[in-house]
Amino acid sequence: MNNGTIRTRRSLDRETKSSYNLVVTARDCAKKPDKRLSSTVQVTIVLKDINDLAPEFVTPNETSVAENIPINTVIMAIKAVDRDEGRNGYVEYQLDDQGSMPNPFTVGQADGLLRVSGQLDREAKSTYELNVIAKDRGDPSKMTQSRIRINVLDENDNSPIFDPKQYSAAIAENASIGASVLQVSATDIDEGANGRVRFSIAAGDDNRDFTISEDSGVVRVAKNLNFERKSLYAITVRAEDCAGDIENGEVRFDTARLSITITDINDNPPTFLDSPYLAYVMENVIPPNNGYIITVRAYDADTPPFNSQVRYFLKEGDTDFFKINASTGEISLLRALDRETQEEYILTLVAMDTGKCHAYYLPAKTIQIHYVASKPLKIFNNHDLYCIRPASSMCMGITFLNISAVHLPLY
Repeated sequence: MNNGTIRTRRSLDRETKSSYNLVVTARDCAKKPDKRLSSTVQVTIVLKDINDLAPEFVTPNETSVAENIPINTVIMAIKAVDRDEGRNGYVEYQLDDQGSMPNPFTVGQADGLLRVSGQLDREAKSTYELNVIAKDRGDPSKMTQSRIRINVLDENDNSPIFDPKQYSAAIAENASIGASVLQVSATDIDEGANGRVRFSIAAGDDNRDFTISEDSGVVRVAKNLNFERKSLYAITVRAEDCAGDIENGEVRFDTARLSITITDINDNPPTFLDSPYLAYVMENVIPPNNGYIITVRAYDADTPPFNSQVRYFLKEGDTDFFKINASTGEISLLRALDRETQEEYILTLVAMDTGKCHAYYLPAKTIQIHYVASKPLKIFNNHDLYCIRPASSMCMGITFLNISAVHLPLY
């Protein structure tokens, strides 16, 4: 301009260039042949700042923090820059608490340090979304918001929990190996290996008759069961987390009690006691008590109702002379025997329980018939009393008296 006024040609930006150095020349308007004269001056133009920029966040918008860390721990340094100058570029920080529940975090107004101000529990809340405001001190001030996500990392602060604590089941003693008995369940609200549960049998099954799936908790038959050997198992099952798979991890666990009842099946036949049996009777006489000779007994290892009653039968033998009480096992003589006709009788007995037919056949059992005289003996001499005086010099083995007797026939 002719009047020496310096004007701008376009918009200026202090943040791009804060000052300009200009050389200004002033010339007179002399006409030839006179020489024009001039003078120069250096002009420095410094741009004054106005609050035309808002703060800009330069830190990430996501971070992680372990649960249960101490209060007042710094978890992140939030940083925002404002390229303005002076108060226009001085940044202050604050949290925009818009939720009904206060966040367990605070931010330093001047330094932007994000700290824990309350207890963190991942199982209660695993993530937090914070609105952080960065504001300058300009007049009027400018501000910027950043949404920061905070992930709460898991610690092994919870044990597995059985629900319920007691289980019961029943299974037949003839269950096949691998048969499922029951399934236990335990949960761990921790995350990852800290929350992964594996099962094991801790006590109560020294013979290892059962197994449990480490992952599913299904209890299965591992060996042949026997009600007569063991009818009730009180087993302790353990559920533990997998924190031990992590370096310096501390394993947590819980236990539950299993009551497994083995139900009996009719797998044992009756067994005769005191076998074999021998009985003695007199010929020509029916014993008293309706001909009672002997009682046989059979034992059944099964439980009621299978062994509640053992039945007895004559499988082989002369039923014209002998009978057996099916309930008591008493063997009786039906009529008198004659030794001269038959000296002994062999009876084969059967014992059968009341369950599914299980019969036990004895080997041949004998009833031996002894001959007994039915009339008094007759002495051929008429003397009822004999007086003998052997000589003192008599040698051993010398016969000094003969006595005869005869059995008189029956008339």
